[in-house]
Amino acid sequence: MKKEKLLDLKKDYEQIVENNTRIKNNISILRLALFVVFVGLLILACFKKGFVFVFPALLFVTFVVVSCYHHRYLKLVDDTNYKITVLNEYLSRFDDSYKRNSDRGQDLKGDAFLEADLDIYGAGGLFGYLSFAKTPYGRKFLSDALKANLISKEDLIKRQDAIKELASKIDDTIAVEAMAVRFSLENDKKKISSLENAFNLLSNNISFNTNKLFINLIYIILFVASIVLSILKYLPAYFPVIVIFIGYLLGKLLYKEADELGGAMQQINTSFYGYNYLLNEIQSKQYEASLLNEYQDDIKKLNAKSIKSFKLLSGFLNSRNNIIFQVIFNGTVLLDGLLVYLFIIWQRKYENDFKNAIVSIGHFEELMSLATIEIVKDSSRPEISSEFRFEQIKHPLIEERRCVANSFIFKGTNIITGSNMSGKTTFMRSIGVNYVLFLSGANVCAKEFKAPICKIFTSMKVVDDVNNNISTFYGEILRVKDICAYIKTNEPMIVLVDEIFKGTNTKDRITGATAFAKKLIESGSYAIITTHDSELCQIEGVSNYYFLEHYVDDKIAFDYTIREGISNTRNAIYLLKMAGIID
Repeated sequence: MKKEKLLDLKKDYEQIVENNTRIKNNISILRLALFVVFVGLLILACFKKGFVFVFPALLFVTFVVVSCYHHRYLKLVDDTNYKITVLNEYLSRFDDSYKRNSDRGQDLKGDAFLEADLDIYGAGGLFGYLSFAKTPYGRKFLSDALKANLISKEDLIKRQDAIKELASKIDDTIAVEAMAVRFSLENDKKKISSLENAFNLLSNNISFNTNKLFINLIYIILFVASIVLSILKYLPAYFPVIVIFIGYLLGKLLYKEADELGGAMQQINTSFYGYNYLLNEIQSKQYEASLLNEYQDDIKKLNAKSIKSFKLLSGFLNSRNNIIFQVIFNGTVLLDGLLVYLFIIWQRKYENDFKNAIVSIGHFEELMSLATIEIVKDSSRPEISSEFRFEQIKHPLIEERRCVANSFIFKGTNIITGSNMSGKTTFMRSIGVNYVLFLSGANVCAKEFKAPICKIFTSMKVVDDVNNNISTFYGEILRVKDICAYIKTNEPMIVLVDEIFKGTNTKDRITGATAFAKKLIESGSYAIITTHDSELCQIEGVSNYYFLEHYVDDKIAFDYTIREGISNTRNAIYLLKMAGIID
């Protein structure tokens, strides 16, 4: 259903491209014909007298008008093609082809256990599945949203409302994301430096002593006086030229900060050209969610006056790269000093508006990326509740046709047993990944999902660390140690531990796991521990669940469905035989 809706929308966009390309091509032919006739009439007018120049003049005006229409249709075709690019990205989520070119977010990951255990980053990770962010802030904010940070109920509801609206207004969301694609292409083509870094460079390094303006004023008076005295022949005619070169050298000596300012402003000007697409697109939309309105207001504060003054100032600063420009304008009015002074005025008045607008664009990209789940998956809005339960939960990164849904009600600490490959770990990861989505404000892949706002801990992909002399077992101890430390805070928590203490012998594993499970039970935490040790199922206070395998034509098969009770089957010997390890 979701895929068909997106395919229908893609067909609509392709029809728009086809129709407007035909109109654009017809206008191109008309424009060429007008230009040829214009040149012919212009040549004819050169040999005739009277008002014959009126005709080529009118034809030229017509040519300009037609060219404007041509540009309009060209832009419409380009913008719609960018939308088709976005739609293709959405469609790639249905067959996992997105993995080939997705943003893996490796530069954003931290050292948190959670990120590795739940596959947040890397090939086929949650970040790459969700991300439609192209700006640095957009990628950063999306990454922050997936770190399962605690959030207030009020803020979480605001995020849910915003993401819900973005998912429902699919045309508007695709239009903004299309401009993000355009921004990205401009960025790759022009090798744009970070706009944020450029602003930081300005804030940290550009300073100006306003007393230098008196030097500017005195110099301008002296220069004007040299011209007047030269005209009156009190000074040689070449004297103002000498003054110009003195002024050029004086400007280079006094206003060294102008060089840094010029470089930084060039970076900003080039980068802002790409951001302008996003600014204009977001400003043109109407939203109801309070969070979207807050971000949009920050973008709208970046008004035409501030942008126009910025472009004018940066244009003068970029012209400093021309030596003739520097000699003439520094030599006459010490322009470098005036430009630095005017920039400081602009900076005090508008820089925060620029920064806030860029940050707000990043938040829009973050929230639009989180809307991906609702756009491409069968999902629901999770409910903030004191109880923790879900119906038909699925892992969002597994294709729906291959994914088995499960329902579950948390009853304190739960022990899950079952044979190898039966689905224990995937079930836990389904809970963990959907809980991360819940805390981000996104929809979850479940028919119903109720949960409290808690701190989540995981211990799944534990590996040794040779460089730091950490064995697999000690790595597990370090993770469990963090969990035990948080228990002492008496704050609610969710704990997901896979194959607890698998790095040590059976006796020590059972002893350590039993002590840990009792701590979780006493604290009232929501916890799931998977194990092959049936002894843990006998701990007082735990609830037991299991996954089961069965055999069809002497071949092992799984239904990946969770059941209440304790597993009494095993399949390790069968798997060893399949691998040819034992006869």
